[in-house]
Amino acid sequence: MFWGWSEVVNLIEKWQQYNKDEPLPKNFNILLFGPGDLRHILTILAKCCTFPEDVKIQIYLLDSCMEHVARTLQLLTVALESEKVLSLRGKTHLFMDIFGNSYLRPSSVNYIRGRSKFLIKIVTDCEFAKENLPMVDLGRLKYRERDELEATFSFWINNGIPFEIKKQWDRRLRGQLGVRYDYRKGAFDWDLQMQLRDRGAGQICPQEYNQFRETGIGFVFPEFEQSVPNKTLAVKVNLRNTWAYLGDMSVGPFVSFGIACADEKILKSQHGVNDYRATDVTERNLREIFFEMQKKERYIQSPGDCHRFGAATFETRDILPLSGADGSLSIRDNSETLLNFKNISLTFLSPEDIARTLEQNEFHEIFSVIFIGNNFFSVFSERFLQTLTPNGIIGFETRRYTTFRKDKVIEFTGQIKDFSNKASLKSLNSSSINQQYSILFYKKE
Repeated sequence: MFWGWSEVVNLIEKWQQYNKDEPLPKNFNILLFGPGDLRHILTILAKCCTFPEDVKIQIYLLDSCMEHVARTLQLLTVALESEKVLSLRGKTHLFMDIFGNSYLRPSSVNYIRGRSKFLIKIVTDCEFAKENLPMVDLGRLKYRERDELEATFSFWINNGIPFEIKKQWDRRLRGQLGVRYDYRKGAFDWDLQMQLRDRGAGQICPQEYNQFRETGIGFVFPEFEQSVPNKTLAVKVNLRNTWAYLGDMSVGPFVSFGIACADEKILKSQHGVNDYRATDVTERNLREIFFEMQKKERYIQSPGDCHRFGAATFETRDILPLSGADGSLSIRDNSETLLNFKNISLTFLSPEDIARTLEQNEFHEIFSVIFIGNNFFSVFSERFLQTLTPNGIIGFETRRYTTFRKDKVIEFTGQIKDFSNKASLKSLNSSSINQQYSILFYKKE
């Protein structure tokens, strides 16, 4: 929950890779079935200038809870801010702060509160939504779910309702580690070296990983100091207005944008020490995405575009909350026009009755690409394959980049392969014995 467990992929480019002799369909539909975050959406927005102008791309997104939908909308508004509001560097750091940190800079909290007021109008006023965020369609959500979205945005604005993530994090960490809690540094190092890095996530550096496991803060830069709880990570757990952190505590926000890069020089290491952290790679990749979204042209990296702290050591300090209530922060009313992509739309599907929804005639053979997050594999039915076009592709996220034991990772991959064999899907993956995949792709026979 809150971020993906596989690296960002250009899903349209993947379709082209496996359908080399065919043009893109005029209506290119994509189903994201619990992707964990919006990484694939951002890549499509960034690369839209490379697609024919007459191709319309419609993305359907299914998430498990409305708090996660609210977070996706908040992060999407960051990505869609114009350069008049946020510089490229400012947008990148704001996104990283909200995306990957349990505590935020005061300026980030200020932004969230301002945009939350805007998003409440998006959720409650259809005409306002069509005018100000036309690429997003919330019409398939139930009224109760839209009420939950409004309640979530109101919680983000309201400083009177606390979110004590520091206490919750430590309590859950103690529960997970048990007697190993007093030796947690060794447990963290084992998970990083023997699980994540051994499976290909070598860009994650020990210090940033330990910082995340200890505090929930994944992305650290020396010029910033986080001091306010990140309410976008909160989930309402009962009717008494109690909010809790129920997300991942073992992998972190590093995999989505931080372990692969088009510029392979950034992935180099010397004597086992990376030149760039996963944090720095994330910064570089997001900078590319946001530049291409804004300029509609290819990004060319320049020296100094991202930090280079792979070999650096930062002092780990206690999180010091702001003195007084965080309500002392003034709310900036963000009302500037967002970027719009006329040929791309994003439709949110209701998690309730999803089987009935996907079995309707309107969804018969409409998706050129289906992506299934590993947490949603158990609820993906073979019946849903009728929504895949004859030449469509389907990607299953594996548990390669998790801290599950190796036998559990292999077992889950086996479940994916068994499902695919039963459904008569053709594998698009190399048959190499030692090859590990974070996403397994298939298509209809």
